[in-house]
Amino acid sequence: MEIATLQATKRQELGTRAVRRLRRAGVLPAVLYGHRRDTVPLSVPRKEMERVVATGTRMVTLDIGGVQELALLKDIRYDSLGDELLHVDLARVAMDEKVKVRVPVVLHGLPKGVVSGGTLDHVVQDIEVTCFPRDIPDRIRVEVGHLDVGQMVYVRDLPAPAGVEFALDPETPVAVVHAPVAVKEAVPAEAAAEAAEPELIGRKAAEEGEEEEEGEK
Repeated sequence: MEIATLQATKRQELGTRAVRRLRRAGVLPAVLYGHRRDTVPLSVPRKEMERVVATGTRMVTLDIGGVQELALLKDIRYDSLGDELLHVDLARVAMDEKVKVRVPVVLHGLPKGVVSGGTLDHVVQDIEVTCFPRDIPDRIRVEVGHLDVGQMVYVRDLPAPAGVEFALDPETPVAVVHAPVAVKEAVPAEAAAEAAEPELIGRKAAEEGEEEEEGEK
């Protein structure tokens, strides 16, 4: 597994205003914590971090003033639209210690049941795995082309890479193909109007009959 190296700087100024200045300058605020050591506020180049995130990499080496720290991307925060990267939490790790990390689950193929009118429900979007840092997969790819209506893939069916354990219950559904939903045909407006017409005419005729009887009296 290739691990990217990022130049990081310790942040001296904290607070909302300082963070805004960093972002305007193309720098991303971050924090480094873990291993029973102090939490360190950092700043990293935004574009470099965006490239790392885009590749799906979970591990980075931080170069902080010449001192290198191996870290795991634990939490990546975006703006309300999900477009702009705002903040990154990083946890110190050691290559000989197992870590827990969430990995995206990617579905591959067009299910047979979808071709025949069903719908595919991607239930588990990402899954927590336990493994050594060197074994962290970029993604878990699941083949779903064989699924027919009513069939599903469970956690137990996922292809686990060597050295990787899934934290979810093996019986948890990951993807399922639902049967087509029956749609009731709407009654055309003209037909509905025609159906209502006799009642209106009948009521009017009855009213007129009543008026004639009253006149005769």
